[in-house]
Amino acid sequence: TQRFGKEVIAPEDLISRDTMVDIFVDLRLLDATINLEQKKRNRKTSDLSYYLHNSIMEKYCITREQFESSYEYYQHDLDILDEIYMNAITRLSKMKSALDQE
Repeated sequence: TQRFGKEVIAPEDLISRDTMVDIFVDLRLLDATINLEQKKRNRKTSDLSYYLHNSIMEKYCITREQFESSYEYYQHDLDILDEIYMNAITRLSKMKSALDQE
């Protein structure tokens, strides 16, 4: 990938686009869970946030550093990053629709 005439090299442990979509969906669900707990005035939301972030990284067998380096790489091509985000939004919308129909 190139940005501003400079070649950007993918990290060796680059997370695939599809997995990044999965991770973004899980992270958004995590944010919703934390927001719900904050509304309930649960004072331990920082502990919950830490636990949930770690559980997402464990679920995908990745490190935070691997996620961050992959995310940084995808930021160099905004078309790809937009595609990842749109796929995540589409999946979340389908999940919401399924819940609304229950």
